[in-house]
Amino acid sequence: MFRKNEHGGILNELGDRLREVGLQVAVEEHATDLVVRISRASGAARRYAVVVQRSVPAELATALHPHPSLPTLVVAGSITEEAARLLRERGVDYVDEAGNAHIAWDNVLIDVRGRRRASGNTTRSSARGIKAFSRAGLQVGFVLLTWPSTAAAPLRGLARASGVSLGTAQAVVDDLTKAGYLHDVAGERRLGRAGELLDRWSEAYSTRLSPALPLGDFQVPDLSWWRDSEDELTRSNAQVGGEAGASLLDRHLVSSTLTLYVDEQPRSLIGRHRMVRAEQVGNVHVRRRFWTMEGQSWIVPSTLIYADLLASGDPRQREHADRIRTNDDRLAGLDRL
Repeated sequence: MFRKNEHGGILNELGDRLREVGLQVAVEEHATDLVVRISRASGAARRYAVVVQRSVPAELATALHPHPSLPTLVVAGSITEEAARLLRERGVDYVDEAGNAHIAWDNVLIDVRGRRRASGNTTRSSARGIKAFSRAGLQVGFVLLTWPSTAAAPLRGLARASGVSLGTAQAVVDDLTKAGYLHDVAGERRLGRAGELLDRWSEAYSTRLSPALPLGDFQVPDLSWWRDSEDELTRSNAQVGGEAGASLLDRHLVSSTLTLYVDEQPRSLIGRHRMVRAEQVGNVHVRRRFWTMEGQSWIVPSTLIYADLLASGDPRQREHADRIRTNDDRLAGLDRL
């Protein structure tokens, strides 16, 4: 969440757009969250926790984490039509700079669609923690969330595991320390508020890191081979992730795709299983592995499985992600840190 003084411009924009539809906005003082009170002249009012984004595509609409105790209001420079539909289905209200809005409670219903933002009108994003949530910074965040003990490791080791430069690792650690996600205990760095960090990391991952990872999409007539191919995948240095990996963690999920994380194209697997390059979206997604860690399983860590489900843009996969977060020991442990 965000503090009031970080988003003065977007709050003014929010006020302007909502006044156009007969609503008033007042910012409330809150220690950590950006909270507003939206009201009508009749006196009907509702308090919202505000999430500010530069833009909201469908992937982010499913990855966004609602506030645990208050209704959530997404305020953005732009929200795609598909993202708006997904937010409405999730019961999350929103407004963008063009004036598209969905605000609903009790007898209040504001539903404005189809407006286009004027060119050149942009929304400022928060500068807070900007390095930590950049593409390279998200790689460091992944390692910290997946292996919390790396917070205490020498920076050089953290940088190597994350696939980033030493300077980037230092900048990310500094950002996360200032934001309160890393703290010092008896001279040792430790991860804190890890559940909150996982929320922010997975949201940023969906729009900044995830789109940079695809190496290619392939089509195969039969996907069933992978479940009995742990040894083959291990020899090919490939790890299962995405929906397929999730199906090993959540037996309620039946996977219709296979995601493989690799360092380079797995030519032996492609040839042996007659994978044909897909013209558009295939049922086998090959993605770049961006981390290095010894002694890994043939399945990618649950932090990445969780983030990929959220980034799918599929509400069904979002439901499975929520269940995995509750039931998986690694993810549940982060919520306790």
